[in-house]
Amino acid sequence: MRRDAREAVYKFLYAELFNDDQDDGFVGEIFKEQKLNDTDKKFALDLISAVHEHKNKIEEDISKFAKGYKIERLYSTDKCALTLAFAEIKYFNDIPSVVSIDEALFLVKKYSTPESLNYVNGILAAYKKFTESEDGNN
Repeated sequence: MRRDAREAVYKFLYAELFNDDQDDGFVGEIFKEQKLNDTDKKFALDLISAVHEHKNKIEEDISKFAKGYKIERLYSTDKCALTLAFAEIKYFNDIPSVVSIDEALFLVKKYSTPESLNYVNGILAAYKKFTESEDGNN
């Protein structure tokens, strides 16, 4: 299930915040813990690749929409959820942005503070609106 794949990627990204030298064995352990099937593993690996490939742009976009907060000041848990959602919204056109937002909010509810939910939702809603208007201009 993609929710489990997202949670696996979320855990991986969270661990990377503290030790950016994670190996394939670590990813495999997370995938096993989340009981991912081959399809979900592929999705998770694609999502990790997108985050790594576009890390600077994703962080720049998060900073732009997290008004009043530098990315370094965000809770690590919120930053990981935002990173996942921004990557999906921008680089996975087959996933509706509302799904990406709902899944990110699920992770925030599960792993962050109650106060974070509205804040993260506001950032994601603004980003969704921006990307939709950006697509309309093409």
